[in-house]
Amino acid sequence: MDDVTYIRRALELAEQGAGLTSPGAMAGAVIVKNGKVLGEAFYTWDGLYPAEVLALGDAGEDARGATVYPSLEPCSHQGRTPPCAKALIAARVARVVTAMHDPNPDVNGAGLKMLREAGIQVESGILEDEARRLNEAFITYKTSKRPFGILKLAMTLDGKIATRTGESQWITSEESRALVHRLRNRCDAVITGSGTFLADHPKLTDRSGLPRRRPLLRIVLDRRNRIRDFAGGLLFHDSLQALVSELYNREIQSFLLECGPDLAFNALTAGIIDKIVVFVAPKILGGREIPVIGGDGIERLSEAIALEGWRIQASGPDVMLTAYVHRNH
Repeated sequence: MDDVTYIRRALELAEQGAGLTSPGAMAGAVIVKNGKVLGEAFYTWDGLYPAEVLALGDAGEDARGATVYPSLEPCSHQGRTPPCAKALIAARVARVVTAMHDPNPDVNGAGLKMLREAGIQVESGILEDEARRLNEAFITYKTSKRPFGILKLAMTLDGKIATRTGESQWITSEESRALVHRLRNRCDAVITGSGTFLADHPKLTDRSGLPRRRPLLRIVLDRRNRIRDFAGGLLFHDSLQALVSELYNREIQSFLLECGPDLAFNALTAGIIDKIVVFVAPKILGGREIPVIGGDGIERLSEAIALEGWRIQASGPDVMLTAYVHRNH
């Protein structure tokens, strides 16, 4: 097998840390010698040790002369965990092949430099796009110093989120709702507006059944002070920008916004949304009421909020579309 195969396996391992690593990065590592896998592991925040160190534990003394495939650049500094670049040097591995540099300013190439100076052959950039997508929240959190924002939308084929009488449960299928819970599992916070909260009484909980290390922070944006009580959650009365700052200060790496049309538009124009996930049901409601995106609207086509990187997949009878907000990426 080649480098791409082992890096892909490292990314698969890293994915197993979803919901278990924030505010850190998802990372996996594979150790190979003479075509044989000697060790593999993935990182979790509560596990304390980096993926490379855990994989070295599997490999033991056989790691000498081996190739290590970490999905993310081995760290070079002492943080919550020991510097794994030093552990690789001490194990006398021969080669390190990684998918991407660590975007953390405390690392960002320093780990690879340390390895090279120790005489270890180093290569980087294998399946980098996939690696960056896996850790898109961590990258934004570290480089932009704000949480990664995901806007979730669910609508009919003609762009409606409810009937003309306000009935909205359920526009999309059980399969799509299960995917939404998986999205919540990967995020640190879920946010809605007071209008949606009062109309639909959403639980805003993670019911995916998947493990997570941090309780999901449930937030209702209530700038008009319409809600008197929100048990176990956070009522926020300030601006969207103030909310984003508050979340960053709480080490919230990512949030999922599930809201009405006006808040969706305002969040997009405020520049706090990086990614949009849209579930489209094969239904038509018609009418002029309750579009999926509202607000004041944009006057000129040249000022439209551009999206890029579209991906499409089936979700039961629905279609799930994912894209990124161009100006943030």
